[in-house]
This record gives sequence, structure tokens and C-alpha cells, in this order.
Amino acid sequence: MGSHHSHGKKERYFQRLTLSERIQHIILFTSTTLLIFTGFMVYGERWAVEMMGAAGAKIFWWRGLIHRIAAVGVISVCTFHLFYVITKKSGRSWFMDMIPKPKDAVDAFQNVTYMIGLRKERPKMDRFTYMEKLEYFSVYFGMMIVITTGTMLWTEYLWNKFHLDVAQAFHVGEATLAALALIIGHIFSVHFNHHVYPMNKAFLDGQISEELMKEEHALWHERVMKEEAEKAKEGGKAENE
Repeated sequence: MGSHHSHGKKERYFQRLTLSERIQHIILFTSTTLLIFTGFMVYGERWAVEMMGAAGAKIFWWRGLIHRIAAVGVISVCTFHLFYVITKKSGRSWFMDMIPKPKDAVDAFQNVTYMIGLRKERPKMDRFTYMEKLEYFSVYFGMMIVITTGTMLWTEYLWNKFHLDVAQAFHVGEATLAALALIIGHIFSVHFNHHVYPMNKAFLDGQISEELMKEEHALWHERVMKEEAEKAKEGGKAENE
């Protein structure tokens, strides 16, 4: 938690992401971006080889190498994150706050009715909104498909043609969904949000302003304020004793 002065007004900041969570995010984002670009390059391989000959073949040799290195990066960070949410206090807190609850369905309904003008106020959402939870678990579900099918394609000599055709169909399909979710869903909603445009810097510094916290995570803000008040009250009692 911290603060700084903006136009003479002191603005408070709260920790949104730990250093470990920020590093995990950067590795996942970088690796996934490389996988998307190098993966879709496959469709231009025949054209490149025919037009460029040996040079085109060399480019696509490097494409394959980068794709596999990025795949190892994704597998590593997903595996590390699994251990993180099991073994670390901050990780367990992250996962517990990410678990979907009945209130998320209510929040979704109320938020939609708010956006179409049938409700005057936005619902008070917690540390992670229903959309963030949906995105989080969608990533893990999608990664299970991509990693499994990608491993099959990487070890193609162990499988017959039918298995490889099925693996490729699922691999390409899920990769396309991931690319669309990343470009349209995550980047647009997180970084092009008018509250934080042109960028939400939480993935770099791990901080969220109190103003944005009140706007996007009002329930979380109320809980943090209540915890602060209780700590201050306990501290005052200890000094008086």
C-alpha cells in the first residue's frame, strides 16, 4: 500500500499483484504471444519456401524452434502457478478469491442490466470480478488442451494419423480462441478501459489506485477499509494498556 500526490491531492494505492504474480503474468503473456505469432505462421510456410527457397526454409526452422521454446515457457509458468497457489500464502489467497461464487452470477446479471440502463448503480464487486474469474479458469482449461495436443504434435512419431489429425484440429481451434480472447477480451477490456486508458499498469507495478478500486472492486475496498479500521482500533487499545 502506498500513496503519491497528484495535482496537490494525496492518492492512495493498494497492492493488486505481488512480484511473483507479475512475473508469472509477463512470462505467460510473452510466451503466449510468441506461440500465437509463430503458430499462425505455419499457414505461410509453403508459400515462403516456394518463393524464398533455402532462406524460407531457414526462417521456418527458426519459427519451429521459437514456438517450442515459448511452449516450454507456458508449461513452466502454468506448473509453477499450480505450486504457487498450493504452497504460498499469497497464492492460496489468490485462488480462494478466484473461486466462483453465487454472487458472481448475480453480479453478471446486475452489471448487464446496469450497462443497458435498467439499473442505476453498478454492483459492488470483490477483488476479482466475474469476468476475471471466467478468464482465469478459461486460460487453465485452454492451456490443458493446447499443451496436451501440442505435446502430441511434438512427438508425432508416437501417434497414428487419426490421432494427429484430431490433435491438430483441437490445437488450432483452441489457439484461435486464445488469440481472440487475448486480443479482444483481455487487452481491450483491461487496457482500453476508459478508467485506465491507455494502460493498466498493475501488471508492472502491482498497484491499484483507491479511486479505481472503489469503481471496479467496491466490495474489496470496503473490506480493506474495515480491516484497516480494526487494526487501528486494536493498536489504539494496545497503546492505552
